Amino acid sequence: MVRAVFSDSKGLVQSAGVGTVINNHNVLNVNAAKNLSKDDCGFVVLGVVGTQQAAGTGFGVKLPTPAKGLYFKFMLGAPSIANNSNAAITITATSNGTAAANIMLGQVVGGGDDEGANVVSPVDVLTFVHNKATAGDFVECWCDGTNWFALAQYDADGAITLA
Repeated sequence: MVRAVFSDSKGLVQSAGVGTVINNHNVLNVNAAKNLSKDDCGFVVLGVVGTQQAAGTGFGVKLPTPAKGLYFKFMLGAPSIANNSNAAITITATSNGTAAANIMLGQVVGGGDDEGANVVSPVDVLTFVHNKATAGDFVECWCDGTNWFALAQYDADGAITLA
């Protein structure tokens, strides 16, 4: 019998043996400012499920230094973000893990009445907007070694911006 194994360099490959090896993904809960590292790659839950996020102030998450193959999926877990102009949650593209850099581009897809946005000129910040973003809004970020490519989706008009 053949065994399916996931290889970081080749993807899903067959090898001799029995059974299947499943590669579990990192899951990280973030409720405050955080600088991500390459070791954090995987699924990131923003906020606390069942609790309104950022009643006083929001927080920022910084992507790590660009490296080919890095991937993050950010999902808003909180049911909503407070109606406070300082309550947004941001994801910032960086050139070195700390300094903001205009190296993120991609598409924001809306589930409401608007058409979302296709951002073709690199920017540095993606925002889960206060009093608009809700649980389940998400963004996926892939890195080619130089730039971050984002695909975001929301259910209420204007809930995620890429600017």
